[in-house]
Amino acid sequence: MSDRLTMEALEQHQHDGVPRQRRRSSIKPEGSESTAPGLVGPNFRRMSRIEPRPSIQYGLSGRRPSQASRRTSISGTSQGTKHHVIPVRLQNTYRMHPESKEKFNAGPVEKIMKSVLESYLEGEVYEHKMCANLAQNLSDVIKSRVKDLGFPRYKLVCNVLIGENSSQAVMMTSRCLWNSDTDNFAQARFSKGKLFAIATVFATYFE
Repeated sequence: MSDRLTMEALEQHQHDGVPRQRRRSSIKPEGSESTAPGLVGPNFRRMSRIEPRPSIQYGLSGRRPSQASRRTSISGTSQGTKHHVIPVRLQNTYRMHPESKEKFNAGPVEKIMKSVLESYLEGEVYEHKMCANLAQNLSDVIKSRVKDLGFPRYKLVCNVLIGENSSQAVMMTSRCLWNSDTDNFAQARFSKGKLFAIATVFATYFE
């Protein structure tokens, strides 16, 4: 009997000396995933996988906004304000009349107007929608080229009329209230095929 107790005590002592393995939990924590079977023991820790959640601060994708994109947008805004055209204001000269070389000269202006009408309307066929847009474009072109001649302190008004040439009678008149010593006008005509055009530039001295 004593030998049996001694053997049982010895076996119990041996079992107490061996480190016990952890029992795997049958309840799996939420949001975690254990490793493969056989890797659970005293020297192996259970690995968990944390599911990525959408970040409230950085949006649903969870990505932080790029610094480069913000710098690009800021630089683009600065470039937009950099190219803002500042209107030029001239100082008052206290003169009531322009000098002789600064007076509006109708001769060179009429040559420019005739050249523009011929280059743009040569070979064109009358179509009311197309001619309506073309008349506006021709007004801008003529006014821009007349400004290049250099008439300081003159306000320019350009009018272009385009119509269908079907052997009808057309009369065009204009009246202006201005100073005949300083103000003037220039006019050019074009007629070919089924189309005619009349361009007029009014120039008024402004102090």
